[in-house]
Amino acid sequence: MGRNTLVLRGAAAVAAVVCMWSAVGETRDARVNPMIALHEGRTLVLGITHPAIVAPRQRGGPAGQPARSVAPAALPSLLDAARETVAYRDSDFTYTNYSDDNADRFRGYMAALLEVGGSARTHPFLSKVPIIHGNEAAAVARIHGQLDAGHAGVILQEVESADEVRTALAAMKFRSQGGTRPDEHVGLAAAYWGVTPAEYRKRASPWPLDKQGELVLWAIVESRTGIEHVREIAAVPGLTVLTVGAGTLGGVFSTTGPDGQRVLDRAGFDAAIASIASACREFKVACSHPANTPADIERLTKQGFTVFTMQARNADGFAAIAAGRKLDK
Repeated sequence: MGRNTLVLRGAAAVAAVVCMWSAVGETRDARVNPMIALHEGRTLVLGITHPAIVAPRQRGGPAGQPARSVAPAALPSLLDAARETVAYRDSDFTYTNYSDDNADRFRGYMAALLEVGGSARTHPFLSKVPIIHGNEAAAVARIHGQLDAGHAGVILQEVESADEVRTALAAMKFRSQGGTRPDEHVGLAAAYWGVTPAEYRKRASPWPLDKQGELVLWAIVESRTGIEHVREIAAVPGLTVLTVGAGTLGGVFSTTGPDGQRVLDRAGFDAAIASIASACREFKVACSHPANTPADIERLTKQGFTVFTMQARNADGFAAIAAGRKLDK
């Protein structure tokens, strides 16, 4: 089945949802985004990446040589990817690789999800956006596009100031509500949320800034500047999750030894992570750390981390979520 067919079927699903909700009214008490109830209950929030729907990016070659091509991995059809996504119900959110380059294919995936019964109520999506201080216009445009595609939240990379968080919060709010997000083009998002466009506009605002909002905002701290300003970042009303960028920080707090090997400044690295965790506690923001195995989950929950993303959709990732579920009982 081609992507155009899926998009057409997705459009039919959008129309069906709109008609259904027009018939029953636009008020509903239950949360659309299940992550928010978990945050309110202070329980673990566990997510995993979605099935591959795009080929891997090209990787750079040796210095002075062009990037070598990478043979595309065998990809499932969009319908098969959607069926796999919907069949797995143990995660609290699905981490996506949405980008400008794959937006059309991602929308085809969304159309397939609608066809097989996917919903934000069972599989809310999160994805990263470009670094705001690197290119604010590009980051804001991505936030708008990502939310229009049905995502339930935004993950900011390499956050270094409170103003970046405020910029993202404004981008998540509609212009009619004082933000910068256009009020149009919400049909696909509303369909995936299972509400009318009118109700979607009421619900699609950042929580906990708006206690009735359904969107979440994560900020990754992964630079020395971010560490220096971590308390002011965590203090911004509306930030949902503060995340340790452990992989990047490992590089930041490393030097090259005489033998050419990278040497980690363990004391500096540990102090950076401790400062993020401390800011989470001080400002009562959920704290996240990368985790990919059951051992990671067990170790990090003892340190007070409560939000985890398994970025590898493999046996270890599924086992890590299962381990988190046991710890959360």
